[in-house]
This record gives sequence, C-alpha cells and structure tokens, in this order.
Amino acid sequence: MSESTNRALAWVTDLRAEMWCVTFTHGITPEDVLARYGADTSAAQFFTRQHADQLHHGSLPEGSVLRAGALGDWSFCFEDNGVMGAMPGPLAALSQGTETLSVLQGGDGMNTFAQWRDGQCTEQFEPGFAHTRPAPPHPWWDTVHERLDASKEEHPGLAPVLEAVADHISAVLDLHILNGPLLTLLLEDSNRAFGPRRAGAAPQPPGRILGCPTVSGPPSPPATRSKRNPPITQHTYGTKTGQ
Repeated sequence: MSESTNRALAWVTDLRAEMWCVTFTHGITPEDVLARYGADTSAAQFFTRQHADQLHHGSLPEGSVLRAGALGDWSFCFEDNGVMGAMPGPLAALSQGTETLSVLQGGDGMNTFAQWRDGQCTEQFEPGFAHTRPAPPHPWWDTVHERLDASKEEHPGLAPVLEAVADHISAVLDLHILNGPLLTLLLEDSNRAFGPRRAGAAPQPPGRILGCPTVSGPPSPPATRSKRNPPITQHTYGTKTGQ
C-alpha cells in the first residue's frame, strides 16, 4: 500500500472516533444504498460530517445517521456511532445481486469485517483474533492478516483492513470524502424491514453481528492477494468484553 493511501486512511486510527461502521457495495448508486437500508430516500440531503453529527442528538440508540457516497463503481455508507451496516438484515439487502463489504469498529472493542454476496454471508471475522477465523476457503482472512502481520504494530487498528478493501475496490475512502457533503438521513426505526428481497423471502431481523450462515460455493477472493503467510500473530485492538 502506498504512503499516500496510508495518509488517506489516517482517520481510521483517530481515537476520538470510538465507534463507526462502513459498507461498500458494488454497482449500485448511493440512493440505492440508502433504500436498501430501508430508508425513505426522499428525506436525504447533502450534509457535511459536522452537520450530520447534529442529527444524532436524542436519536440514538433507536436510529442511525446514514451517509452515502460513490467511489468509482462502488457506493459506500458510513455511520458514526452506528452499527446497522454490520447487521445481517441490511447486509442481506445491500448485497442482493452484487457484493457488499462491511467494516465495523465497535465501541465495546469488537471489530468485524464481513463479505456478503447475493444476500448471503460468505466470510466474516474479527481481525486479529484467531478464534474467529472462518472455515476455509477464507481469502479475505488471509489477505487481511498478511497486512496485519506486515504492519509490525501491536495495535494496528482497522487500517490494514481498509487498505485491503481499498485494493479490492480500487478506491480509497479518505477523510476529505468523509468530512465533505454526502447524501445523509436519519433512519429512526432500525427494526424496519430491509429491501429489496426476493419474492416470498422472509424479513431478516437485525440480529447479532457475528456468525455467518452456511453458504454453498467458495467466497470471491479480494482483488489483490499475495502468498499466504504462516499462522498469524494475534493482534489486540482494545478491550474485549467477556475475554
């Protein structure tokens, strides 16, 4: 990863941002992304991050402020202090007919990465924690942990994960984009049905974050992979509850 990309992703290690979540979905517009979260896109406006932060007052934890934008052929949705983009319901809807990547920095110290394709989870884990390694094949696990090991840092955070995502989508979500105007709305009812779905499919509740359903066929690998490393070194991101 280039030095310029490292600088562009410096926001990932900002200690002031205790919790955030971002999804990347291929081949759909920012408006489509918000609709698949279950939002009324007619209510969306272009807000800066500072302006959007004012929408949080009095709304959490019942809702989430969604901010969507485009990165080449991909669209992203970023949440400060939100976790909807790490839940099965929104991810199943976002990934219908396409691919969605999800990265969560949890306020309780639990960080997750997930890949979903066509409504199904293909790979999900907590970066740096070997006990969450999914059943093989796990190309994203391999790629992310090659980067974690190469960082040689005890607390690399989620920057290596976002670097792997940037290579895969050929674009970088930098601080200039995050702080600038993005299509923004407050989704107050986080328990609503998410769309679109296949005809006859039952709604998926938000549910818990970890635990991919079993799917057939191998997951699609990251766009850029290097050779597999030996067993990983366990990294620590923060205090994990229950451990």
